[in-house]
Amino acid sequence: MIRFTEGMKNLEDEATFFSLSSEYLEAAETLNKIPPTKVNYWIITYYLLGHSAELSLKSFLFKRGMSLKELRKIGHDLFELLDKAKNHGIQDFNSIRSLSPIYKSKKLEYRQRNIESFPPIDNLILEVKELHLMVFESISYF
Repeated sequence: MIRFTEGMKNLEDEATFFSLSSEYLEAAETLNKIPPTKVNYWIITYYLLGHSAELSLKSFLFKRGMSLKELRKIGHDLFELLDKAKNHGIQDFNSIRSLSPIYKSKKLEYRQRNIESFPPIDNLILEVKELHLMVFESISYF
């Protein structure tokens, strides 16, 4: 059993966000390499990439002074997170932007009969990796 002391309540910081982002990115890359058999993991791969991008952007913005309250208010809106990060020097990412409406509305978490347009998975992976590297270079002194 894990017990938290009074001083450990606020464990979320840029390092925590970034570490989780790395794990989601690695899981997405691993799933993307598995050839589809009886189960196709493509929707899960998109979710993992969206979550990795979200956590990377939140890590970056937290390090730039945004509070956890502000980040929680933005929620899962990759579009808004990218806009705020651009104000601090992060470049824009078209594939991450095009995933934003699907990711924000949780359409990757619940099966729906809607027709959606997804960015090419290879482009999205490259963008999330590039974002991840940019964020790492800006917070790596933690």
